[in-house]
Amino acid sequence: MADSSNESTSGRRGPVEEALPGTRRDGYVFPDYDGYCFAGIPGTVEATLGVDADRRLPDDAVPDGEFSNVVVLLVDGFGWDRFTSLEGSVPLLDSLSSVGRARPLTSVYPSETAAAITTMHTGATPSEHGLLGWNVLLREHGLTCESLPFLDRDGTDLTAATDGAVEGADLFDAEPVYERLDDAGVACHAVQPTAVAEGPYSTAAMSGATRTGCESLPELALTVRRRLEADDDSTYVYAYWPAVDAAAHAEGTTSERYDAEVEGACATLERELARVDSAVAEETLLVVTADHGHFDTDPTEAVDLSTYPEVWDRRERHPSGEPVRPTGGPRNVHLHLRDGASVQVVRDRLEAADFDARVLTGTEALEARLFGPGEPSPLLRERVGDLVVIARDRSVWFGREDRKLSFIGTHGGQSPAEQYVPFLAADLGEWQRER
Repeated sequence: MADSSNESTSGRRGPVEEALPGTRRDGYVFPDYDGYCFAGIPGTVEATLGVDADRRLPDDAVPDGEFSNVVVLLVDGFGWDRFTSLEGSVPLLDSLSSVGRARPLTSVYPSETAAAITTMHTGATPSEHGLLGWNVLLREHGLTCESLPFLDRDGTDLTAATDGAVEGADLFDAEPVYERLDDAGVACHAVQPTAVAEGPYSTAAMSGATRTGCESLPELALTVRRRLEADDDSTYVYAYWPAVDAAAHAEGTTSERYDAEVEGACATLERELARVDSAVAEETLLVVTADHGHFDTDPTEAVDLSTYPEVWDRRERHPSGEPVRPTGGPRNVHLHLRDGASVQVVRDRLEAADFDARVLTGTEALEARLFGPGEPSPLLRERVGDLVVIARDRSVWFGREDRKLSFIGTHGGQSPAEQYVPFLAADLGEWQRER
């Protein structure tokens, strides 16, 4: 992974013109795991609240001061490119950038919600926690699954599909950050839409936090304020909102719907943040960030791997005889192949195909630390594909899951639009006074 020259940001109205982090080569961005990376956010929260953390963001990412509370607002799918475009017209973004610190981070690889959110909940890289995308191979159980919904690929609850053999904690290999904070006396809260607040994955990944499900964005914003004001002790509030990501999938990142979701979310959150008790606000670090951005594709040009016989017929088989479906996602495809001879045949076919992609063996991806540093989880070695396919400008999947091929905004890959996310950090008390 050779370094290319650092590109500066453009169109940004914040106080400092930042060099974009990470290594870039031929249009692909490699995460800045040792510097300005999304993976450093959980450790930064821990360090701010007095808990030792091995991995954190550089000190200049957050404002000076001592804080007994931290609020992290995570807007799913809000990339750095869209932040720089909307910052000046969205009051919350503009005021946080002016009062606090605003800079780009790289996401992790894959730049998928399942991998990145597990990093947010644990502080572990995908290499360390082993959850490599929305779709995951459970070879021991002869199936692949959708990780966060906890379903098999045919929509059956995973508990029922495995007769209870698979639990939420089996999806990843790391300790939740909330347990460490709770042991240190920090009250932890996770505030999310009801649909994602419960279930086996959420129960395991947010162990140590009080989980609250909300039916609307106003309820979520109000709940964040109430949780922050309710505890006399040090408090960490994590809040997650997915509607921006959904808008990008449906209509793209430059659509009116996307802008409306960002503007609406920011306005609603700003109203409640301004109402936080001033004494509490003076002790609170506020962070607004995202797990990944989006790359807009043309769905009519999506690649269906099932139309490539040399690829499709060489897939590994489950003990039942059923072929193993690709895992990961349309911008992060893991192919599990029948034998070593198949790997080179399939790689040659993909490299000769009429779409541009990086095609790596699983070993090459691991050696390049694509999934991150740290001791690799045994889950990583079990789940990484024999080949990893990272398309430049298309979605790559297969016909049986054609819904994903209809997405406009996609993510999981290494384009700048997917990889760069905003990190806004401000003293909440100062923001209330100066906004």
